[in-house]
Amino acid sequence: LIDRFQQSMNASVTAVHRANNFDALRLFAALLVIWGHQFAIMGRPVPLILGGNEPGAVGVVMFFAISGYLVTLSWLADPHLLRFAARRALRIWPALCVVVLLCILVLGPLVTTLPQAAYWKSAGTWDYLSNIWLKTRYALPGVFDGNPVASSVNGPLWTIPLEVTCYAILAALGVCGITRTRWSGPAIFLILLGYLQWHYMDRPGRPMPEWSPLLQYGIMFALGAALACLQAFWSSHRLIAAAVLIVALTLTRHYGPSVISGQAWLLMAAGLSVILGSACAPVLHRVGHFGDFSYGMYIYAFPVQQLVVWSFANRLGFTAAISLTVFCTLVLAALSWHWVEKPALSFKPRRRAAPSSSSDLATA
Repeated sequence: LIDRFQQSMNASVTAVHRANNFDALRLFAALLVIWGHQFAIMGRPVPLILGGNEPGAVGVVMFFAISGYLVTLSWLADPHLLRFAARRALRIWPALCVVVLLCILVLGPLVTTLPQAAYWKSAGTWDYLSNIWLKTRYALPGVFDGNPVASSVNGPLWTIPLEVTCYAILAALGVCGITRTRWSGPAIFLILLGYLQWHYMDRPGRPMPEWSPLLQYGIMFALGAALACLQAFWSSHRLIAAAVLIVALTLTRHYGPSVISGQAWLLMAAGLSVILGSACAPVLHRVGHFGDFSYGMYIYAFPVQQLVVWSFANRLGFTAAISLTVFCTLVLAALSWHWVEKPALSFKPRRRAAPSSSSDLATA
């Protein structure tokens, strides 16, 4: 049974990389994040969608679900810890290192209100390097202090450690042999969902615990992983699977347990991202023809948005500001893909016995 499961996973990974909508959906998720952040960066109220969620949260949920699906397929096709770790590192760190260094060496000196000597001598300047080893730092000395979102250079980087944590947990479960059956993914997803309900349900006399983004986004990652494990059951009937998901989560939203019901629309966005992303629509599957720009869009957009607001003293209209942001970010993302990310991915280790492109996968 395990051998048959392994063979089906290899076939699934091959199918995933022939043609799909994932590039289009990841780009859409990045644009959702940019759109949602643009309101806050300009000091405006952020609109809420899908039952009261910020657009950026919906975009991040989509990223985590798609990543959980594709990265799980990668592990199941080649459950080798060192190769898995190398693939993930090559996908995450090269572009992350470049954007962090550009913020310190180019953006900071350009916009800081401090004298140049003071900027370079400040401990805060070099502490910003901590983002490279996943200790999130938001501020550079004197940078964007007067913006509506003050002193935040690249806010979205806080999700990168959560993504890497999900990778590490998946690898640990794989090394322990827990991922060797197709029901492991669904079981872990349901366990996490049950824990979310138990942990945050109202209890008399108990203060409400602080909300855990790692648990929330980990559940979305686990949903993607569960769909990867069960792909043989739904991949030939995507519209039926999507309809069942919509009905089940709509009922959950209105009649389910209090905490889980509050996550129903996000779970729906996550599940549909995977189900519809694995399909091949006539136009959408060609979105990634020139490269996968979604990661670059995600990590470059916030500094660009802050720079646009700083440059025009927040006098630019919303449409003009976000249009300029998207254009500049897309240029940076394209350069990042062709000059940094794609060359780095050429060093991906491959399984000798069965070479495949399974490691060219998504991230947040």
